[in-house]
Amino acid sequence: MSAALCALAFSAMAAEPPDAPNDELDALTLADQAPDAPAAAAQRWRAYLEGAGFSRRLGADPDAKAAGRASLDARFDGTLTPGLRLVLSDRLDLMRDNADPAIDSVNTVREAYLSWSVSDSQTLDLGRVNVRHGAAMGYNPTDWFKTGALRGVVSPDPAALRENRQGTVVLQGQQLWPAGGLTLTLSPRLERVRDDDTFAFDAGATNARNRWLLAGSLKIAEGWTPEVLLHGAEGSSPQLGFNLSTLAGDAVVVYGEATFGKGPSLVDQALQTGGRDRMQRRASLGLTYTTPFNLSLTVEAQYASAAPDRSQWNALPSIAAAAPLQLLSVAGDLQDLPARRGAFVYATWKDAFVRRLDLSAFVRQELETDSREQWLELRHRWDRFDLAAQVLVHSGDAGSVYRSIPQRRSLELSLRYYL
Repeated sequence: MSAALCALAFSAMAAEPPDAPNDELDALTLADQAPDAPAAAAQRWRAYLEGAGFSRRLGADPDAKAAGRASLDARFDGTLTPGLRLVLSDRLDLMRDNADPAIDSVNTVREAYLSWSVSDSQTLDLGRVNVRHGAAMGYNPTDWFKTGALRGVVSPDPAALRENRQGTVVLQGQQLWPAGGLTLTLSPRLERVRDDDTFAFDAGATNARNRWLLAGSLKIAEGWTPEVLLHGAEGSSPQLGFNLSTLAGDAVVVYGEATFGKGPSLVDQALQTGGRDRMQRRASLGLTYTTPFNLSLTVEAQYASAAPDRSQWNALPSIAAAAPLQLLSVAGDLQDLPARRGAFVYATWKDAFVRRLDLSAFVRQELETDSREQWLELRHRWDRFDLAAQVLVHSGDAGSVYRSIPQRRSLELSLRYYL
């Protein structure tokens, strides 16, 4: 499976080229081609208040537990002086939850950095930056800075997870040429221990060790601009990555990404066995088809050799009763696959059935123990308000991967007011 996926990822690179981004600087970061990112970046101020009530069913408890959330989300992206830009982004989620375990209140400093445009082709960033890479939708092996970046989850939508996570403190430089560019990101070790206090900066989650990333893209033909990445971290072997997305017709985008490098398995990390590092391969390959009536459908195949296969997963309870939950916790922190092979289907429909009603949904199917995560959101947009309902369900046989997640299902209603 790994060889097949990796071969498919490379063959995708030999396909057609990706769309040229509107902003030349964004050409280096294929992951930032997410549909909602350009609109958000164009605003100097963006802020909203959100209130939500939800219920969730935990484990074998037949009774659902009610809870509430009040959130303030704000972002500033403005020019201080010619060539100097300030970006501040923060989200506060205040929770009222009597369940066990309860969801804690948390503030997330997503971004806080200065960006200096040295020239039209050179940029330096300093501060906490949400560094994102990856052409795929549901699983991004080349998005190395996602590790430890989630302090809270208000939606499992992959786009929301990328948007709402905390950035990494970095010094980042970009050099552009007409046919491509180069980005060097240096991330120093600041704290070794995470801080779960509500208003903690929590540098230990994102800057627990020295890391670096070199990313380069080159336009080799019209519509062909692959990205090659090399990532290194203190105490780990270098990792090599590739990204490509390209048009295959007027309505289809094909994408692929893959990484290679030595590292521990998820089982070794979860059980802290100190096992020997082995060559690990991760890959995503997919396509997105957009209909003339604003419905986009994405289908994606996913693979991670570090994740357990069926026999390894089934052996976990015999090692320790809590081992499956430990592995799921590690996979969640790394935002890695909890099972070796998976499939992901995502649909988003703007103005579904009626104007200003949006529908989004995904199914995340793991193919080792045949379990799944399913999510659906309906959102109606007015000029200053959004009203949304979302439901999340984990299903499968007893003992399967997603069925082992304590939260079986949840339902949330939320009202958002744009300031």
